[in-house]
Amino acid sequence: MPHMNSNTAARVTSLRLTLTLLITGLFFLHGCATSPSGRETTAPGGDSAYSTGSFEKAARTWQQEAMQAAPDEAGALWVSAADAWMRAEKPEEAESALGWVERGTLSAADTARLDLVLADLALWNNRSDEAEILLQKAATALPSASRSRYDGLYARLIQQLSGPASREISEAARLSDGMKYYDPLASVEMMQILESVSSGELAVRAYNPRAERQLTGWLDLALVIRGNLVEPDSVSSAIADWKDRHPFHLLTTSEALDTWLRYRQQFRSPHRIAVLLPDSGRLQAAGEAIRDGILSAYADRPGGAELLFFPTNDDPQSPISAYFSALDAGADWIIGPLRKESVDAMLNLAGMTTPVLALNDLPENFAAPAGLADQVRGISLSQDEEVRAVALHAATSGYERAILLAPESAWGERMAIAFEDEFLRDDQQIVAALRYMESQNDHSAVLQRALKIDESKARGRRLQNTLQTTIEFEPVRRDDVDMIFMAASTTQARLIRPQLRFHDAGSIPVYATSRVYTGQPDPSRNRDLNGVRFPTTRWQLEHPGRDDIPALNSLRGGSLASLFALGQDAWNVLPWLELMNKDPGFRFPGQSGDYYDRRGGTLLRQPAWAEFSNGLPAPLREEAPPRADE
Repeated sequence: MPHMNSNTAARVTSLRLTLTLLITGLFFLHGCATSPSGRETTAPGGDSAYSTGSFEKAARTWQQEAMQAAPDEAGALWVSAADAWMRAEKPEEAESALGWVERGTLSAADTARLDLVLADLALWNNRSDEAEILLQKAATALPSASRSRYDGLYARLIQQLSGPASREISEAARLSDGMKYYDPLASVEMMQILESVSSGELAVRAYNPRAERQLTGWLDLALVIRGNLVEPDSVSSAIADWKDRHPFHLLTTSEALDTWLRYRQQFRSPHRIAVLLPDSGRLQAAGEAIRDGILSAYADRPGGAELLFFPTNDDPQSPISAYFSALDAGADWIIGPLRKESVDAMLNLAGMTTPVLALNDLPENFAAPAGLADQVRGISLSQDEEVRAVALHAATSGYERAILLAPESAWGERMAIAFEDEFLRDDQQIVAALRYMESQNDHSAVLQRALKIDESKARGRRLQNTLQTTIEFEPVRRDDVDMIFMAASTTQARLIRPQLRFHDAGSIPVYATSRVYTGQPDPSRNRDLNGVRFPTTRWQLEHPGRDDIPALNSLRGGSLASLFALGQDAWNVLPWLELMNKDPGFRFPGQSGDYYDRRGGTLLRQPAWAEFSNGLPAPLREEAPPRADE
C-alpha cells in the first residue's frame, strides 16, 4: 500500500519549494517600466483606458481588437480583456472572454497572465486553495510587466487565508511568545489551537520570511504532524527534515516527536459504537463483507472501544428499530445503515441525538439536526462520484479529447452524464459519445462510427467511384482523440478491448469504471484487458492474486473485497472525522481510497488507480499522454 507519509512529504516539499519562490518574488524589483495591463505589448487604446482606471472601456477595446486579430494574436488580447473585466469587478464578463482563449496558442508569458486572471476569479469565489495553485503556476513564467498584478493577488490570497483563522494564529503567536523551553502540555495545546487552520494556510504561513521564526516553526511542525497522524511510518524522517529547516526552534527533534506522539494520542474512537447492517435479504452478502472489514480493523486497533451489532433487513424501515435498540444499549455513535432508503429514513427521525457514519450517501441537501452539526457523515463507494474521479484523473493527467462508450441502459446513461459533467469543465472535449447494446457481442459498427472508420471507408468508395477503377485503400481511424472512457462490465470490456485493437485503436489509453474488474483474480481471461485503467481500492492492489486473498467466506473470492475495505475504513476513520471537518485539506488514507471532508456530509473518496497487467490489477504507472496526432 502506498504510504501516506511519503506522498505527503513529497507534496509538502514541492509546495514548500514553490511557495519559497512565490514569497521571494514579493521582494523582487518593481522598478521596471511596465504597461498597466501587464502585457509586454498591448494596443494603445486599451492601455490608455486601463492606466486611467477605465477598466470596462479597456476590456471592450481589447475584445474588439481580438475579434479582428489573427488567431495567434487574439488569445493575448482576450486575456487582457478578461483581466480588465476582473478589475472592473465583472467576473461574468471575464469568464465569457476567457471562453475565447485557447491555452495552447498562448506564449509562456501570456499563459502566466491567464493564470493570474483565473486566480483572481478563484479569489472572487473564495476558492483560496485554487488561487494558490494558479499563482504558483503563474510565477514560473511571469512577465515583468505583470509583477504588480501578481503581488496584489498574492496579498489578497494572504488576506483571504487570514480571515477565518486569524484568531487561532494570534492565539498560537501568544502561546509561542510565552514558551521559552519545551512544555509538553503547551506543545499539544499549540497543535490543538492550530486545528482550525487549514493545511493550505499552514503551508503559506509557514514559509513567510517576514514572520517570527519561532511561530513559523510551530506552523510548519503542525503541518508535518498533521500529515503523519494516520500513517506514522515516515514521521521520524519528516520531523528530522523539519528540524533542519528550523535549527533555531526551541524544540529538539526528540521533543517534536514527543509532541507528535502526545497529540496523536488525543484522537480516539468513540466509547460504544453500534453497527447497523443487514443480516438477511438481498444485501446480506454486502453486510457480511462490511461487517468482517469492521471487525478486522477493530482487531488491529480496538482503542478501548466496544462494538455492538444490530441486524437489519430489506425493509427500509428496519434500521429505525435497530437504531432505537442501539440507543437502549447506550451507543454513543452509529455506523450504518447500508441501504440508501434506510439512511434517509433514519436521518429523518425527529429528535435524533446520536452521531452517525452512514454507509451510503447522505440525502441531497441534508441538514443535520440541532446539536449534531458536523457529526453526521456518509462514506460510500458511489459509482457516480467514482466516474467523476475518472474524468478528473484523465483531465489532470493531460488528456484533452475523449471518446465516450457506454451501454444503452439507465446505468450507462448515469455514467456517461457523470463523466461529461466533470471532463468538460475546462478545455477538454468529448469528440464522440456512443452507446452500445449489452445484448450484442460484436460492437464493430459502433466502434467504427466512434473512430470515424466508417467515414474513411466512405471516402474510399467515393474515390473509387470518381476514378471508375479499383484502388487499394486502407481505412484509417481518426487521429484527434487521446483517450477512451469505457463504461462496461467485465464481460463487455473483454469484448470491446480486443475490437478496439482490431480497429487500430489499441494504442489509445482506455479508462473504465471499477465494474471492469470483478475482484476475483482471473489472469487468463483478463489478459485481453491489459492496459485498461480503472479506479480501485488499495486493498485490491495489495491482494492482486488468488493466493493473496484471505480465506474469508464474506470476501467471495475477492468479488466483495471493496466492501470489506469500506468496512475497514468505516472503523478507522472515526477518530479523525472532527479534524477532517476542521481542515478540508486533511486526507484520511483508507483501504478503499483517500477520503476528504466536504460540505454536504458525504466524505469525498479518491480511489486508488490500477491498470491490468498480465491479466491482474497493478498500480497505474503515471506517464505523459501521447499527442493525439502522433
